Amino acid sequence: MSGKIIEVLPDSIAEEIGIEAGDELLSINGEQIRDLIDYNYHCADDYLELEIKKPDGEIWMCELEKDADEEMGLVFAANVFDRIRPCHNHCLFCFIDQLPPKPRRSLLLKDDDYRMSFLEGNYVTCTNMDDADFQRIADMHLSPLYVSVHTVDPLLRQRMLGRKEPAEILLTLQRLIAGGCQIHAQIVLCPGINDGEYLEQTLDALYALHPGVLSVAIVPVGITKFQKNPELRLFTPQEARNIIRLVESYQEKARKEHGASFVFAADEFYIRCGQAFPPAAVYGDFAQIEDGIGMAALFLQQWEQCRAALPEQTNGEHIGIITGICGAAVLGDAVSEMARVPGANIELLAIPNSFFGENITVTGLLTASCLLESIRPGSYDRIIIPDNMLKFDEDIFLDDVTVDQLAERLRIPVTVVDSHAASLLEAVFNKEQE
Repeated sequence: MSGKIIEVLPDSIAEEIGIEAGDELLSINGEQIRDLIDYNYHCADDYLELEIKKPDGEIWMCELEKDADEEMGLVFAANVFDRIRPCHNHCLFCFIDQLPPKPRRSLLLKDDDYRMSFLEGNYVTCTNMDDADFQRIADMHLSPLYVSVHTVDPLLRQRMLGRKEPAEILLTLQRLIAGGCQIHAQIVLCPGINDGEYLEQTLDALYALHPGVLSVAIVPVGITKFQKNPELRLFTPQEARNIIRLVESYQEKARKEHGASFVFAADEFYIRCGQAFPPAAVYGDFAQIEDGIGMAALFLQQWEQCRAALPEQTNGEHIGIITGICGAAVLGDAVSEMARVPGANIELLAIPNSFFGENITVTGLLTASCLLESIRPGSYDRIIIPDNMLKFDEDIFLDDVTVDQLAERLRIPVTVVDSHAASLLEAVFNKEQE
């Protein structure tokens, strides 16, 4: 067990003592380092003994003194140095089980590791945790955690998770909260399964645990064309409207009693029934934005703040702005405004998902093959894609095609932007400054 070092920051303590990229961190002060949590915890000491393994197998023992809050300057290949704890559930709605044949190997990893929940905001079911895990969470103040609840009914949760025994969650949440941990909860909602009375029961129980439970995200089940479970279907527009109405009733109560909305419906519900998105203020600090909660409202707020920067004219470059079917409902007005700038030749391209199937409408699950099927080679001077279509910190799509390979096949330059409205505006009109 060791932490593979991929970068040593310039002018850092680690650089001064000769640690290099390619080295491995084995221990600090005699304690084995399992993950970034251990690393940060032990690096808070002002005297450190580091055990470093060099690429040739040589072991270095390094002693140093530093200020308690002074950073070491090491960047690791992964946040978890031992094996990521996999999921042993068989959820009836599992997206990984709905992947196409022979997907990228890394996509098959079912992560259910509380450490990744704390470090990266991944959702965990807490079904593989033991007493030592709960104690470590309490001792090291690992909070908040992101927990997949789905339902508080143990028998229904057993069915949804595909387990052999009742899958309680309320006692688990209470134990985490008693240890000082706060929770962001997720409910993957499946029509006819955990909605209706089950959903109200779950929301009531989670609300009773506030502020231990900080927020609840309700997201609709995703269904690819490879799904074989006949129980699963999409929400109808009226069902989506009913979910929003229920969420709004809980939000009104929570804001009166606690000053925060507490429960949120995913943007997809609003798009599904054609209802306007709530204002950004409803989402507070956007704690669950990575789960598709408030992305639309945040973008629209950003657009209102930056639209005054629209230029008086532009050069007529033919630009295609790529989005998914859902994203078009969010970007439509902003792109229309950009297209009205004199000289602009801009199109919003809502790309259907041919890779996962037409039911998958979020932009982040579009692949290079989707774009290749929808865009004629050489038809634009440039296309703009959001970075959430790519692997984190790597220019590669879910189908293992790189951005450069896509550009080559389309014979169109590709610009990658982050999700901020100002970034899109700059990418469209300030290409010459890149």
